[in-house]
Amino acid sequence: MKISILANDKALPDFKSEHGLSVHINHPIYQILFDTGYTNVYLQNAKKLGINLSTINYIVLSHGHYDHTGGVRYYPAGNSVKQLIIHQDAYFPKYAKESYLRFNGVPFVKGSIPWINRVSKEIVGYERIAPSFSVLGDIVHKNTNTKFYLDGALDDFHDEIILILEEENELSLFMGCSHFNVMNGIKKVQEKFPEKRLKNLLAGMHLGSSSISDIEEIANYIEKCNFDKIIPLHCTGDKAIEYFKTRFKDKCFDLKAGDQLEI
Repeated sequence: MKISILANDKALPDFKSEHGLSVHINHPIYQILFDTGYTNVYLQNAKKLGINLSTINYIVLSHGHYDHTGGVRYYPAGNSVKQLIIHQDAYFPKYAKESYLRFNGVPFVKGSIPWINRVSKEIVGYERIAPSFSVLGDIVHKNTNTKFYLDGALDDFHDEIILILEEENELSLFMGCSHFNVMNGIKKVQEKFPEKRLKNLLAGMHLGSSSISDIEEIANYIEKCNFDKIIPLHCTGDKAIEYFKTRFKDKCFDLKAGDQLEI
């Protein structure tokens, strides 16, 4: 299985970056696009890599934030997408608290893009999409964030979903921002698949403002999972990425937009 980073906060020379995430997954059975960033950067980087996104089978949008969903506005209408998978509540208006409440949600109106209407699959909880391909949402956790809001209350991010790909007895996990805490996400997958081995973790982990002790706690748990490859992206933050690189050495991959990796 080969992954290509199409949008990320940092990019290789000659590739474009933006605050957002998009990953192309060349699975033995499927072509999957995991998130689409905010603009058309992912399309430009895919073209530079020689990836034809019009042949994608599935699009998975991890949660209802602009930097993960906005790019679908630029996706070619003449495409081969069978399903666009998103949580049923991802379109609810979301805000980030700064000096004011800044709109932070999906930057288009639900139902306004005709091709999405034809292929949209709104999920709740766990759902197997196809053989070796499932998603998991509604991850219950202790909500400690005071920045993100939904309908006037703190956002519990129940709309954030994990993409789970199976190869024989092993699992690869893809998380957009891990607003539910990456440890909670991994634990829920382990509960769902107790007999499966965890192989790969690709995740934005939202650790930019976290303390070293919090980062260390997460690293301790990830270490116990014995992943083959750990790929921290997007909102993980430089401090956490550097810690993971030092801690996990050749198991940790600091990928940028334009990077490709066999996992």
